Amino acid sequence: MYGKLRPFPGAFSIPRSRRLILIVWIFVGIVACLLAAAVYSVGLLAAGRAYVGAEGVWSSAQKEALLHLTRYVIDRQESDYRSYERAIAIPRGDRQARLALDRPQPDFEAARAGFLQGRNHPADLDGMIALFQRFRHFGSGERAMELWAKADSYLEELAAVAREARQAGARAERAQSARLLARIDRVNAALAPLEEEIAATLTGAQRAAQSVLLAGMLLLAGTLLVAAVALSKRLVRHNEALQHTLHENEGQLRRLIEPAPLPLLILRASDQGLLYANERALQQFALDVDSARERAFSDFYVDPAGREALGLALERGSVRDYEVEMKDYAGKRFWLLLSAQRLQYAGEACLLTALANIDDRKRMQDDMRHRAMHDPLTSLPNRAMFMEALDRAVRKARRRSACFSLLFIDLDRFKDVNDSLGHLAGDELLQAVGERLSAAVRQSDLVARLGGDEFVVLIEEHGGPEQVMIVAQKVLALLERPVIIDWREVSISASIGVASFPEDGQDHEALMKNADLAMYQAKERGRNNFQFYSVELNRLSIQRSELEKRLRGALERDEFFLLYQPEIDLKTGRLLGVEALLRWQDPAAGLVFPADFLPLAEETGTIIAIGRWVLEHALRDLKSWRDEGREFTLAVNISARQFQHHGLVNEVFRALQTHGVAPRQLR
Repeated sequence: MYGKLRPFPGAFSIPRSRRLILIVWIFVGIVACLLAAAVYSVGLLAAGRAYVGAEGVWSSAQKEALLHLTRYVIDRQESDYRSYERAIAIPRGDRQARLALDRPQPDFEAARAGFLQGRNHPADLDGMIALFQRFRHFGSGERAMELWAKADSYLEELAAVAREARQAGARAERAQSARLLARIDRVNAALAPLEEEIAATLTGAQRAAQSVLLAGMLLLAGTLLVAAVALSKRLVRHNEALQHTLHENEGQLRRLIEPAPLPLLILRASDQGLLYANERALQQFALDVDSARERAFSDFYVDPAGREALGLALERGSVRDYEVEMKDYAGKRFWLLLSAQRLQYAGEACLLTALANIDDRKRMQDDMRHRAMHDPLTSLPNRAMFMEALDRAVRKARRRSACFSLLFIDLDRFKDVNDSLGHLAGDELLQAVGERLSAAVRQSDLVARLGGDEFVVLIEEHGGPEQVMIVAQKVLALLERPVIIDWREVSISASIGVASFPEDGQDHEALMKNADLAMYQAKERGRNNFQFYSVELNRLSIQRSELEKRLRGALERDEFFLLYQPEIDLKTGRLLGVEALLRWQDPAAGLVFPADFLPLAEETGTIIAIGRWVLEHALRDLKSWRDEGREFTLAVNISARQFQHHGLVNEVFRALQTHGVAPRQLR
């Protein structure tokens, strides 16, 4: 059976033809070398023929130039001179190409332009340039270039005759014309043997090159064939020895794998086909011998993306501690820790794969991560997860030059629900809020709970402020609907601040801060609304922050004082009582009235200490007035925040006792 070390049928049978594969590849290499040599030879011969053809064009052009220049000197016809110019342009182009290639740093563009002007075919240019560079200084090539350069002086003489004839024009004297014709004859007499010698040199070089290349190819073919035969015999002998050793090693490998406590597999590297599995591996994947036949390891992957990633990792060779989710033959899922190492098995490149079941550990890790990144009450992402998502959104928006928006949501008067109905009711309300927020946004948007009654929504890839407004209005509408808790309707609302990237902040910290500022602005404007962040709002926030800092130290610096508003009986004119009025003498802003700083004191909690100071000083003043024989009542205003303070009654009682004031005298 398969679990008892019997491999799949054919796992050890290696066709004899495989032994000849390497030999075949050797002969393929020989053929490739010969083809490369043949292509190179054909290229050289083609370039040589191009030079022979170019010499013929060059020779015909200079003869045509001589003819038309002679006719121009005799008849002074403008058409003859133009024909001369067209003909002489061909040897001039060839000369330009030769000079461009003869430089220490060859100018290939100029050379191509010159050869084209010399009436050479565009397909021959690269071969002509290559042949010039390789054989310029060897044998016949060097001699041909010398003769070509020697012809330049005669062509220059011909150009000088043309210039003189052109300058003389129709006014040329008979003696001058005769002298010019004599010079043309001398140039023609000198060029004729040069042309014949250049043609003979190029033709001889072409024949010699053909002979040398043919002999070289025959010699190369013979050498390669002899070497290939010798190497093939040696490889056959070596392969037979390796096959014998391989069979012995495979048997030892199976004897080691079968009793192993971990699932072990041998996979074909090319397609991850199963060649061998020990008993533990069969149990892990719910396989038997029949169901395991013709299966591939990749058939058991759960995630297609994971299949591709692991496949690439296995193609590179060894893999260490790779976590992958898989399924068995019946579809049951589990997590495995996979390690693989390349080896040769059954004559093929394979992978010895070891597996360890980490399903329990993986699920515990996922659960711990979920708990670490999600709010336990609402199951929404928590602050840590949201800040990671916000940071990723900032980086993505920077790469794509995109925008996104952040909604900072704070429930209005949530503490009243907690105080009146209890914390369990408050928890139910927060859960309902989380569900409604998730229903108000798209599936691609992220809703998170930061803590307490603060929530945030991350809206990516939106269509602009109008779309954000629609989302904010939808959130407000859903939250306004009453929530049933313990058979009672509980009404709630929210204040929302909106900040957008990049105009309202370039990083996650600035966006959070500015969205928070906008949310406080929404609360100050009556709650149950949303506000977009603005620069003016930031300025007011800075002023508010500075005022808060000064307010916190005002008690220590003794900057508060009391004024008293009298209460008079209009009939008798008798003083009935006084009301204590708090004022703040701020060194920076001057006299500050309660309406300007008491709301901030209530919000920050400093109102508790300020209220205690007011009570103590007012009772002290009342005590001093009583000692002077004045009897009236004292009224002291108490903040709503102080009424929520559990120690208020005791503080008032102690203050009355400390200053010896009767409770009836204090309102």
